[in-house]
Amino acid sequence: MRHLLLVSHFFPPMGGGGVQRVTKFVKYLAPNGWRTTVVCGRPEDYWMRDETLAREVPESARVVATAAASGLSLLRRARGGRGPDAGTSARSARGFGILRKAAAWFLVPDSYLGWRPFALRAARDVLRDDPPDAFMSSGPPETNHLVAATLHRESGTPWLADFRDPWFALHLYPAPTAWHRARHRKMEAEVLREADCVVATTTWLRDLLRERAPGKREIYVIRNGYDPDDFVDVENAAQQSGATRGNSATKPVLRLAHTGMLTLTRSARGLLEGLQQLYARRPELRGTVQLDLVGSRESDNDAWVERLGLRDDVRLRGYVSHREAIAAMRQADVLVLVKHTEPRYRGLIPGKMYEYLGAGRPILGLVPESEAADLLRGLGCAENAAPDD
Repeated sequence: MRHLLLVSHFFPPMGGGGVQRVTKFVKYLAPNGWRTTVVCGRPEDYWMRDETLAREVPESARVVATAAASGLSLLRRARGGRGPDAGTSARSARGFGILRKAAAWFLVPDSYLGWRPFALRAARDVLRDDPPDAFMSSGPPETNHLVAATLHRESGTPWLADFRDPWFALHLYPAPTAWHRARHRKMEAEVLREADCVVATTTWLRDLLRERAPGKREIYVIRNGYDPDDFVDVENAAQQSGATRGNSATKPVLRLAHTGMLTLTRSARGLLEGLQQLYARRPELRGTVQLDLVGSRESDNDAWVERLGLRDDVRLRGYVSHREAIAAMRQADVLVLVKHTEPRYRGLIPGKMYEYLGAGRPILGLVPESEAADLLRGLGCAENAAPDD
């Protein structure tokens, strides 16, 4: 088998959306003749964990998890070893906003910069003892690309840079000063210039990267997707347990579900306000809609549920394993896709949209005009509305 060295701070048993793509790459590269060594961070330094994803890593893969002087790891140590927001899936919107702003000032390109020396040391050991045929880095965080760039310069080994999202601090979050903007642009330009191949997840992102690196031809689109194996496993488990999807026998209930993170820039507020207005206009419908918000979230979403009097209609299920998230999709009548409203995010397509397609349920898209909205319309499986009340 050929050998790939993958640099990705996020990897199982860490959980969350940033883990899915690289996990599936490693899983499906194995039957196609590639074994993988993954250099990643330690799961205890991250706030989401999913042991079920670790089962998908093939036996041919080697995982090298290193320490990190990242913001989350330092917070864990300051709390006596407990993870951020230990015991809950809702992290403080105010506290996380303060941390993000501080990181934008002092950590360029991102808050995982302190992982770089640990990752380089581990990767150089791999280069010495088991030289790879190729490197791959997948970001964000952009620090992953910086690690791979250093390894590429030192060894000359071919390098593929996978951009799941744009260079975050430059394109999606405003840099605090002109110096920060220039520093980010320089780093991004170096990655795009030096990588032998660059991959984007959407056509919008591919075109953006082409603008950032005029003349570079090796920029391709590999979209996100869904793994059919995930749904087979869930269906088998449901059949064995006798679990069924359906409405209450005493009162018909429309079951809506949103899975995935709700962040400072992607909120369920519009959906919740719309539900509250529905009940205000049609009081007899109260109790006929159940909304499940499944996944980690900023605490503002919890506050809106309370403020709008929806405690009996909305279940805040919090972070669950990927397997449980798939089960929640299959048990819903309608899946809700909430997307960022700010223009600079409109070129992004949430990874969960593809898993919604795999779940085979109708989709209610709360998506502004964008590539994601075009896909939903073209596939004919969704109704789309503006992401407000």
